[in-house]
Amino acid sequence: MSWGSGEASIVTISALKEWAIVCKGLEEGRQTILLRKGGIMERKHGFELRHNDFYMFPTYEHQSRDLLQQEYLNKLDSILRDKPPDDLNTIHLYAKVIFITETFNREMLQDLRDFHIWNEKYINARMDYNPQKPLSIILLRVYRLNKAINVALSPQQAGCRSWIDFQSLSTKDYQDNIGKPILSDDIFQERQSQLMEVLNR
Repeated sequence: MSWGSGEASIVTISALKEWAIVCKGLEEGRQTILLRKGGIMERKHGFELRHNDFYMFPTYEHQSRDLLQQEYLNKLDSILRDKPPDDLNTIHLYAKVIFITETFNREMLQDLRDFHIWNEKYINARMDYNPQKPLSIILLRVYRLNKAINVALSPQQAGCRSWIDFQSLSTKDYQDNIGKPILSDDIFQERQSQLMEVLNR
């Protein structure tokens, strides 16, 4: 992220596109990791972690009930009913990367079920897509914004790409708008320890 000097400057915000249902899982503390291989436009190089902190940009394309764990099926229906207009979006979350690794190990991925809301079908689909590229496992510390950011969408933000940039907020607003983390320090540290235990088996 970058911004000019002074409180009136405009901030260039970097955001990671992710399913709205996944953003819901992050917001509720149920999900703490992302599993990424990149979108169609990134097939050649795979997913690149371009930023260590970013906003979560909820998307509504390609979400599918048959790729989710049972507890999130009804929540997907609710999210789709409340979908914003096609030319607008709303951002509620900010995230910091705590840890990232890559893997080809499907068996180990099955043991990560408690850290995300996807089911086995989704895991296999991601591993089968662009199979010469590893799957990135990204541990996030997620924060709720004090005030949601409303974004007017442009054609440049469309398509199966992972990262988008847009301008919003003054510097002071940016600094003041990041609220408390979704999970307390103690709970997050416990989740991180559990994740590392799985990854190191």
